[in-house]
Amino acid sequence: MFSVAQIIGWLLLYRYVALFSVVAIEGPISTLIAGYLSSLGLLNFWIAYVVAVSGDLASDAGYYALGRFGRERFVKKYGHYVGITSDKIVALEKHFEKHGGKMLVFGKIADPLSSTIQTLSGMTMMRFSIYASYNTAATVLKSFILISVGYYFGEALHQADIIRRTVGIAASVIGILVVSVYFIYRKVKQEELLEKDG
Repeated sequence: MFSVAQIIGWLLLYRYVALFSVVAIEGPISTLIAGYLSSLGLLNFWIAYVVAVSGDLASDAGYYALGRFGRERFVKKYGHYVGITSDKIVALEKHFEKHGGKMLVFGKIADPLSSTIQTLSGMTMMRFSIYASYNTAATVLKSFILISVGYYFGEALHQADIIRRTVGIAASVIGILVVSVYFIYRKVKQEELLEKDG
């Protein structure tokens, strides 16, 4: 969404306030840049780290709340446009009940899928205490890795941005395929059960 040069400019001008905002919007690349600026003495490493974690968690909480409190309205008004029905929500609830923690961690790794998984966590009414514990742990670890990489290898930020976007696109495609296969598998199983009952 933003270029490396833009983010650096904002961080130099507005420092931690800008960092919180750009991490909430742009995420990983902003944390990498914060690490790089910390290595130059332009930001404090630990303050930048805490702010980056806070910005990431604030963004996640927004998506979770959107899913949780907008679920009924979304499914009724727009669900049929994107293939989300009440039955599929029930199936997702069962899936998140068993694998919600893994999904959240996967979302942190596959960054472009993160907002979708955060929203689905809320939409499936995942218990907030479980959601918060897994999501906070994954965010704390991910942010520390990113800011450390930025600190030690910040000069390669342009390459890092290209790599991140490439990996992100690949992860998104894989994620979509996995979800599609899951629903196809469930549909086939349901049809087999109906045939046996018939």
